[in-house]
Amino acid sequence: MSLYSRRLLLLALLPLAACGFEPVYGTGTAAQNMLGKIEVQVVKGRNGFELRDRLIERLGSVGTDAPFALSFKTTITSDDLTISDDSDVTRFTLQGVTEFRVIDKDTKSIAYQNTVTSNTAYSATSGTYPTSIAERDANVRLNRDLADKIVTLLSITAKDWLK
Repeated sequence: MSLYSRRLLLLALLPLAACGFEPVYGTGTAAQNMLGKIEVQVVKGRNGFELRDRLIERLGSVGTDAPFALSFKTTITSDDLTISDDSDVTRFTLQGVTEFRVIDKDTKSIAYQNTVTSNTAYSATSGTYPTSIAERDANVRLNRDLADKIVTLLSITAKDWLK
């Protein structure tokens, strides 16, 4: 990298430093301190399991002695996306909406709450089994994306609600 390019990069980053920009995942940040402090509550159903599993993977596994609890409710809807000339549905879209809240276990108050939305799609074939496998895979992708969005929001806002 030439000296001119380095100076240009430094000048480009200078306004970010002036506005209070700080990395979310740096060492010693609130997002890093949040890991392992949130118990993800159990939800019934396969979609709830997929979402909870990804949240635990990203937030860290903790016992019931965690200072915070995360509860969520997910609604998934399916719509026809593509209809062929023969009036057959060949592609479906799934939309997931998850309302979640982080509860401070000591005070029983809501520390943070928000809603995330995600979309995905899958193709239908003439066979029932391949279509059901594609639908299952789309649900897994959808729940993983919803969980990742939740973790991102928690990481960004952790400095505001984390003790």
